[in-house]
Amino acid sequence: MVETLTCKKTGLLGGSFDPVHTGHLLIARDAMEELDLEEIFFIPAAQAPLRVNSPQASALHRKAMLVAAIGEEPNYHLLDFELETGGTSYTIDTARALTEKHPNRRFFWILGEDQLSQLSQWKNIDELCKLIEFVALDRPGHTVYEKPSIPGLRCHRLCGHIFSISSSEIRERLKNQQSVREFLPEKVHQYIVEKEIYKN
Repeated sequence: MVETLTCKKTGLLGGSFDPVHTGHLLIARDAMEELDLEEIFFIPAAQAPLRVNSPQASALHRKAMLVAAIGEEPNYHLLDFELETGGTSYTIDTARALTEKHPNRRFFWILGEDQLSQLSQWKNIDELCKLIEFVALDRPGHTVYEKPSIPGLRCHRLCGHIFSISSSEIRERLKNQQSVREFLPEKVHQYIVEKEIYKN
C-alpha cells in the first residue's frame, strides 16, 4: 500500500537494495541536506527493468534489511509499493500512484550520476518528467554525464560524498568470506550473518 506522506518535499530512492549499504545512506543524506527534503522513501524494486539478473536476496530479506538500515532515522521510510505489486518495477507506476494520492507534493527521484545516461530508456519518460523531479548525484572523480535531452526534464545536479561501494562487490566479498563490516550498517550486517544470505 502507498503510505500517507506528511511533508511537502519528499525524496524517493529506488533500487534493488541487494543489499542496502552505507553508500545508499550517504546518497540519501546528501540529497536531503542539499535540497532541504523533509523525508526520504526507500523503494525496493521487485525487478528493475534495466537489470538482466533478478535480485539474489528475496523480497522479504531485502525489505527486512532496509528496515534494519533506516529504522532509527525518523526521516527515512520504507515504501514497499513495488514489492507488493510484483513483476517488473517501473518508476512511472510508482510515480502515478504517489502523485494521484498526493497531488500537492513535490517528489524528487534520486539517482546516481551514471543512471542519467539511461534515463531516456525509462518507460514513459515524457510523462514521468511531468510527475517528478530528478536528483543526480555527481561524485568527485567519476564521469560527469550530460543532462539528457528529454522534454520537460527537471534535473538537479548535486555533488555528493566520495565513495565506491556496490551491492555486487558486497555479495562477492560475502561469498568469498571477506569482511564487509565497513560497507554495511551494523544491523544489516548482523541480519545477513544471522540469515546466512549471500553465502553461496
